[in-house]
Amino acid sequence: MGPTKIWHKLLFGMLISLVISLAAVSLVVYKEISQNITKKTNSRLVVIRNLKKQQVETYFDELRNQTELMSSSKSFVNKFIECKEAFREISEYQNIDNQLFIRYKKHRDSIYFNKVKSFYGNRHLSLDLASKDLANNKEALIIQNSLWDVNFPIMECTKKYREVEAKIGARTQRIANKIGFHDVILIDSKTGDIIFTNDEHSEIGANVLESPYNNTSIRKAFDAVRGYKDARTFIVDFESYPPSNNKQTAFIACPIIKDNINVGILVAEIGIEKLDDILTFNRDWGNQNMGKTGEVYLVGSDNYMRSQSRFFIENKDSLLKIIAQNNSISKQDFNQLQDSKSSIKSIKINSEASKRAIAGEFGVIQTIDYRGVPTLGAYSPLKLNNVYWGIVSKMDQSEAFSEIDELRYFLIITYLIVLILSTLIALFIAKRIAKPIQQLNHHAKELSTGNFNTSITVRGNDEIGELASSFRIMQNTIVHLIDSLTDTNKILSEKSKDLFDSIAYAQQIQKNIFPSKEMVNSYVPDSFVFFQPKDIVSGDFYWAAERNKELYLGVCDSTGHGIPGAFMSLLNVSFLNEALMNEKIEEPGDILEKVRGLLKSVFQYERQDGMDGILIRFNPNTNVISYAASNNALF
Repeated sequence: MGPTKIWHKLLFGMLISLVISLAAVSLVVYKEISQNITKKTNSRLVVIRNLKKQQVETYFDELRNQTELMSSSKSFVNKFIECKEAFREISEYQNIDNQLFIRYKKHRDSIYFNKVKSFYGNRHLSLDLASKDLANNKEALIIQNSLWDVNFPIMECTKKYREVEAKIGARTQRIANKIGFHDVILIDSKTGDIIFTNDEHSEIGANVLESPYNNTSIRKAFDAVRGYKDARTFIVDFESYPPSNNKQTAFIACPIIKDNINVGILVAEIGIEKLDDILTFNRDWGNQNMGKTGEVYLVGSDNYMRSQSRFFIENKDSLLKIIAQNNSISKQDFNQLQDSKSSIKSIKINSEASKRAIAGEFGVIQTIDYRGVPTLGAYSPLKLNNVYWGIVSKMDQSEAFSEIDELRYFLIITYLIVLILSTLIALFIAKRIAKPIQQLNHHAKELSTGNFNTSITVRGNDEIGELASSFRIMQNTIVHLIDSLTDTNKILSEKSKDLFDSIAYAQQIQKNIFPSKEMVNSYVPDSFVFFQPKDIVSGDFYWAAERNKELYLGVCDSTGHGIPGAFMSLLNVSFLNEALMNEKIEEPGDILEKVRGLLKSVFQYERQDGMDGILIRFNPNTNVISYAASNNALF
């Protein structure tokens, strides 16, 4: 890969700075705006949650107040006492034998069967199945036949009851229409007899303590307030109620007090319609800042819905499909929801928002809703007298944060456009800055090849112009310096040749003082010498001599290297020859000692110049070797 051009580096540096700056600004802007959008969305959901919470609480407060007012009204209490007495006359009526009882039952069942059949439409419904939720006590048969069939023979025992029932019915109907009660039910607190229902449903005349009502929500209402001594209410949560075609209904129960005695119980039946209007914005979510996915729902302590799901209302099949894809509820709950006409107590919600609401917490959280879809939910507890619910206003995250997604897209597009334009500008600036530097680089290459006649023509008043001027000055200086060095080099070459010739001659002299190979081989035939000095001449040397048919052999290292070492080696060889040949010294140790004395006599002051080495004497006849060593081992 070739060298990186300077304009590449300039461009890269500017782009890196630009990219980092743009990214930092974009991130700050994105974070700040997205936080504001998130806060705005959270606030909107909180406001809607609080508004609907207040509306629900107000609605139930009104229901409770009206129930307490009605049960405390003296005229109402008196009419209730009259109705109770009229009901007792029916209870005490004795002229019904077994055959008449059976005829009354069949007649009543057939009327009820037609009623139920019209509600359920073309579904397969048998008479036995329809009548299983009907009470079969005498009072129920008489009252139900007389109220449901205008052609039914008027019995003497029902005359007073029908008269009182009509008066109470007119009064309670006005209140029910005003408040939104589905039905007003009056129960004898002592016996448990249901002596009146405003809508004349199938429970009229029955007894809440007996089948088929002893396990229903109306029995719970009865049990809750039966022992009350004052007019205060109790709410029974939504449950499937057979007389209301098994629709989900709730009850508000309040005792009827006469002379500080609990003489009866008023039970107001509540449907989902009013709650539905409150929580679904009258089915107008789009114009209430709820977008395409926003909704508000209630959840009970059992985690089941207590209101209608927007998605259930708008497109039940689509809701079921999404739930099935995400596997967000159990198979049992899914089947129940599939068969249900309402999402109340048909959808179990396990989202974190609903759990926290039921636990009594407030807040906003991102969570997965009952459809298995990521949502943003504002949650809060909801206490209605004795009932504890949670309320959640939520919206799909994809919609809640759609503005953030649009902002992200806008910033990315803007970022890319600015980056492209900035790259073009940076490219122009980088090349403009780099051009004079490239010219200087060209002149520098010419100088490097020895072309000192190149003309440096870069112009400018900035640092690059100053650099060009410095280059021209350097060019002239180098030319003068080269001329001077050429003369100096010629002189040095001549001196070097003379010195090298001298050293070469010194090498030849040193080689001539070394022993001949033939002499050594005559004593040691299988021998060789490896001699490779570091410099041309060396302070290392080997020495051999013969005397009295014995071989003297030495390997020594003189002080110093190169020419100084060579001088010392010549001196040491001369002293070895002097000790052996002239002084007739035969023992290696005595020879080395003699050499040492001669060296000390040459150097008249104390210094470390001399040699290290090994000296041996070899007798070929006896194969005996004697040796002496100076700072060296034999091997």
